[in-house]
Amino acid sequence: MNLERFLPSRRVLIAAAALLALVVVLPWLIEPLAASRLRAMLHGRGLDGRWQKLTVSWPLVVELRGLTVDREADRARLVSAKRVQVALGARGLSWKPRISSVILDDAHFTLPSRVSKEDSIDTADDAPNGGPAAARVRAAAQQLADALLLPARRLPQLKLTGIAVQRGDSLFARIDALTLTHKAGGLQFAVAGSLRAERAIPFDVALEWGRDDRLTGRAGFQIPDGERGSAPLALTIDGGVSQDRRTGMLRVAKGTHVSVGRSDMRVSGEVHRKGPRFQMALEVDQLSAQEVQRSLPRAVLGPLADLDVKGSWDWHASLDVNVAEPDSTRFTADVIPHGLQLGQNDTPLRLGRLSGPFVAEIHVPRAIVYRDLSDANPNYRPIDRISPLLRYGLLTNEDGGFYRHRGFNTEAIQLAMAANLRAGSFKRGAGTITMQLVRNLFLGHQRTLSRKGQEVVLAWVIEHLTGLSKDRLLEIYLNIIEWGPGVHGASEASRFYFDKSPDDLTLDEALFLVVLVPSPSRWRTRVDAQGELRPWARAQMAFIARKMAGHGWLAPEAVPDAMAFRVTLRGAAARVFAPADSTAEPATTPGRETVHF
Repeated sequence: MNLERFLPSRRVLIAAAALLALVVVLPWLIEPLAASRLRAMLHGRGLDGRWQKLTVSWPLVVELRGLTVDREADRARLVSAKRVQVALGARGLSWKPRISSVILDDAHFTLPSRVSKEDSIDTADDAPNGGPAAARVRAAAQQLADALLLPARRLPQLKLTGIAVQRGDSLFARIDALTLTHKAGGLQFAVAGSLRAERAIPFDVALEWGRDDRLTGRAGFQIPDGERGSAPLALTIDGGVSQDRRTGMLRVAKGTHVSVGRSDMRVSGEVHRKGPRFQMALEVDQLSAQEVQRSLPRAVLGPLADLDVKGSWDWHASLDVNVAEPDSTRFTADVIPHGLQLGQNDTPLRLGRLSGPFVAEIHVPRAIVYRDLSDANPNYRPIDRISPLLRYGLLTNEDGGFYRHRGFNTEAIQLAMAANLRAGSFKRGAGTITMQLVRNLFLGHQRTLSRKGQEVVLAWVIEHLTGLSKDRLLEIYLNIIEWGPGVHGASEASRFYFDKSPDDLTLDEALFLVVLVPSPSRWRTRVDAQGELRPWARAQMAFIARKMAGHGWLAPEAVPDAMAFRVTLRGAAARVFAPADSTAEPATTPGRETVHF
């Protein structure tokens, strides 16, 4: 038997030997070239890169161990990573390779914030109407829009673990694991980590985006829950999401379903890179209180977790926010009730007690104080025993639409959103009198998104399901709100500042009390060391007086010039400033107290 014909020819053996040599030698030749190219690329960006080990393996896999990247100018450490592995692949018929996969382990990024020091002190008062959003808001919005518009189907496969991001305006505190895998023209994406917040919020997301633009998956969040530690919040999605990178737009198709626990919502919307602009519409039908309470954790619901409500409702809402033009913000919300009524269970809220005498538990920062709202308390005042000047001054400044809205005011919400976008923080609320009442009696003053949601829902419930009149709500409000240290209600305030009854206040005195309500703990800033009104406090009072006249609550001829306002402090407040003058009679001007009903 001739075995030679079964053996490879000499030519084949030579080719195999050459290929083997190429596989062994080529990485050895490429390693210094890759190292030189990487250093040059970093240097061109003002960076200095170092690593403990760089290796190249076949087919063209570059791996770095112990990588650090510093800024050349000040040697500040920007990146450190235990391992970085980049695999290169062919790009069709082109000789130029593409990155086909990236593996990154135990990396720490210290990135410069897009927000300057000057930007970080934006306030709602400083940010002019018509101006753009604060820099911190623009940075976060741009991050989100850029992430949503990444060319996901053209990205390399990714496997990242142990990623920490140190940057003031970053949405993420840490990414524990992230993978992106291509599959049959679509992709699978999974990420777990924690969102940056007052308390970090752990999350995990798993999504599959098919070549037909169908998006399915789930997201889970661990919501901080006080002494309980945390509570889970789960979402699922099933719908259509498409990208148009040419115009810089992502679209969520109508009919997309997002489920939160047992509650199913229909959502649609668009994200535009220009702005960025975010548009969203949401519809949910036949919701019940029990369904919501089973779907959301107590940390999100707060006292709503114990609210007993029968019946169901539909909720339709929309939001349109252009970060470049905050004043164009539009918000709508519509509740369609189906047999809604309060149940018989006596929940901790005890809403029924508000209709008659009760002891109010008033939430102030870091404490709860109590006031008896009955005739047994000499400081309790029915609404008709409180000066109309004070009543209508407060309504003008706090909630001019109180007698028109039913718990919350969508126009005021739009204005507050615009102001907060410009300020970069919660500087302005859209709190109606009813919402402030809810905050004082049931929720406290913590500024979080979940607490604001609780406030809106409870205000709606009180206005629609308790049968309380607007006058009764205003009466409770006027008897509990804070006007200074330990001073609650109109009667205590009138005695503390002017040593008189709340039905005897002058226009000057009433408006002075009105301007204290937004920040009662800083009441002394409204007057100088001698107890005289500061010019800016007079300007505030004059502004409110003009608005009162515009509402028909004050005769136009009764509106004084700002510099004409005078108050003389008496009682306990007077002793802080000028005890010797505290008995002087306040200056009055005839006709300045005309009220139109």
